[in-house]
Amino acid sequence: MELSAIQRERLQEIAIEAKKVVGGCLHPDGRPMTFAELEDECIEAGDLLTSAMLGQRVADRQQPQELPCCPTCDCEGEPGPDEPRVLQTDRGEVSWMEPTFICRLCRRSFFPSLG
Repeated sequence: MELSAIQRERLQEIAIEAKKVVGGCLHPDGRPMTFAELEDECIEAGDLLTSAMLGQRVADRQQPQELPCCPTCDCEGEPGPDEPRVLQTDRGEVSWMEPTFICRLCRRSFFPSLG
């Protein structure tokens, strides 16, 4: 999926704001940073932003309207406690709370597919 012009413009604005967080082009002792150091710092900031955005988007996914069925016996599951999920991605660790369901017949917990 390609970003729209509005999304690209907003991300450019965010990049300008991020510069205030990341800082300038000098080391704390006043030495200028090399291009490679600037690039590494920007990659790290981009990876942090990517993993934070991904975590928020995963958490915002729509929950199923109907109670999901057990993948083993196909009986309707009951809502269980949400569980923390952590996934290591190409851009860093992403974490969110995942809804769980319990099958009383099979006595097992399962995570429904949210698509």
